[in-house]
This record gives sequence, structure tokens and C-alpha cells, in this order.
Amino acid sequence: MIEVKNVSKKYGRKAVLHNVSFIAKRGEITALIGINGVGKTTVLKMIANLTPLSGGEIKIDGSTLSPKGYETLTFIPDVIPMPPSMTIDKAIVFMRDFYKSWNDERANELVKFFKLDRAAKIADLSKGNTAKVNLLLGLSLDTHYVLMDEPFSGIDIFSREQITDLFSSGFLEDRGVIITTHEINDIEHLIDKVVFLDEGRVLKQFDTEEMRLAEGKSIEDVMREVYQS
Repeated sequence: MIEVKNVSKKYGRKAVLHNVSFIAKRGEITALIGINGVGKTTVLKMIANLTPLSGGEIKIDGSTLSPKGYETLTFIPDVIPMPPSMTIDKAIVFMRDFYKSWNDERANELVKFFKLDRAAKIADLSKGNTAKVNLLLGLSLDTHYVLMDEPFSGIDIFSREQITDLFSSGFLEDRGVIITTHEINDIEHLIDKVVFLDEGRVLKQFDTEEMRLAEGKSIEDVMREVYQS
């Protein structure tokens, strides 16, 4: 379980996060939802220890952030971190050499799942295939948690559908996923928990199934209420 407790973040005098708190469990998909610039990516980077906290604390499986804890999670940014001149195969080799938790069998399965050409250069890929390679590199690590930053942003409808299928496949089974997005239509039926953010604050959070059963509302219904009130 990832626990975010009263986390705040300042850049100089500017505060971008204000006492953000939520819990993300293994085996569930937790979505951080909000328009661009509300602090979603900053939260992910703080969990991954890529950005220091200004206040509050983050725990992974009951322990404060530590090198051992970082090995239990994968951060998949919205931009692929590999050089454009690399082929998909060379990117896989790099990851295999760099990360002890690399799972070659899973990488091969994901190449087939996404129908990727290992000889293709990253520079020559469409936005959709680049997003798939980015997910391939992140999900081939044996980790308990996966942090995804806007995996659906700017890609074509067919790539979106294929990535959506990924969420109901065995590749994410028993892993805790925290995904940032402002586009929820594709995966609304797969999300277990929602955290709405606005101007660095949590406006509302809820269990999606409980919301459907208790009030008969979808994520989009609640989102309209929250952001248009």
C-alpha cells in the first residue's frame, strides 16, 4: 500500500500542493484526475522520490521512502526517456543491463501484445507506438506498484484501445497502479479509486464501485459536480 499523508510542495514561495492525502492499494487502479497543471505529475514524482517533499510523508508498505522501497515501484513518465536513435531492441537491452528487476519473459510478451517491431527506431515510431514502448519498458520490471503519467495523452484511438486492453490483462495483475489523467472515458470501468485534484488540493476522493451502488453515479458524473459547482 502506498500512503500519501498531508503532502505539500513549494517551489520558492509558490505552493503547488497543499496537504494532499490518499491511499493506493495493491491490486487496484487509483486515478488522480484533474486538468493540466493541478499537481498530478508532481505527486507521482514525489512518490518516486524524483521531487523532494516540502511537507508531509509518503510510505510504501508501511515504510518511509528508502532505496529498498523505490525498488518496489516503477515510474512511467509521459515522455519516453530513451534516445530517439535507439531501436526498441537496444532500449530493452539497456533496461535489462541497468535494472536487476527486469523480466525478459514479460518484455517479450509485451512486444507481442503491442505488435511492436524490435528493430524499429524510437524516432520513427508513431506517438501511439512510442507510448506502447514506454509502457513496455516500465511494465517489464518486477515491481509491486506502477506509476503512470498520462499514458493516453495525444495518441490515436486504436493505440488508446490497445493500451486500455492492457489494464484488464495479466500484466498488471496484483500490482497497484496510480495513473494520472484528465481523460477517463477509456478506462472508467477499470478504475477502483478516484482522487480529484484542483490547484494542488484534493477536492474529493471515493471508491468507484461504492459510488455507483450508493448514488448511481459514474466518475464523469461526479467530476462534473466537483469541477462545475
